[in-house]
Amino acid sequence: MTMTFLSKLFVMSSALAVISGAPVYAQTAAKAPVQVDSKARMTQLEADLHQQTTIAQNARQEVERLRAELALKDELIALGVQRNAELYAIASEIADKGLSKRSLEPFVQASRVKMENLKQSYEDRLRAARVYDTTLAPSVQARMEQDLAKPKTDGAGTQ
Repeated sequence: MTMTFLSKLFVMSSALAVISGAPVYAQTAAKAPVQVDSKARMTQLEADLHQQTTIAQNARQEVERLRAELALKDELIALGVQRNAELYAIASEIADKGLSKRSLEPFVQASRVKMENLKQSYEDRLRAARVYDTTLAPSVQARMEQDLAKPKTDGAGTQ
């Protein structure tokens, strides 16, 4: 028994309807409503697939963004640990030398200038080692420095 295209389509749509839980029409029923329903169902399924694909792509992009953000945060934490060690070393050096406001008073003026310069040097080193809210991750800082070091060219190709 050879099946015509329409009868094959009807059998396939009936199978889809059974799988999807839609009501199955008897073979005596008009074939046009089944085709319309199966076409509408197919269109709906394609729309659902497109929507789910878009949601999955957005989720993947968000995961990648969060991974990049996490990598930068980890880098900043590592920088903070390194800078903390530097700050501790500077503080230990200051404690070993016994520098304080009171220890500067008995010195003569020339020694006072040396001590003030030394104190300023320590303060500068402490500020340089501190991690601020605006501190960039080392990889970002290096990328910015590379971009700034590149020679700039104008539209004619000259520097």
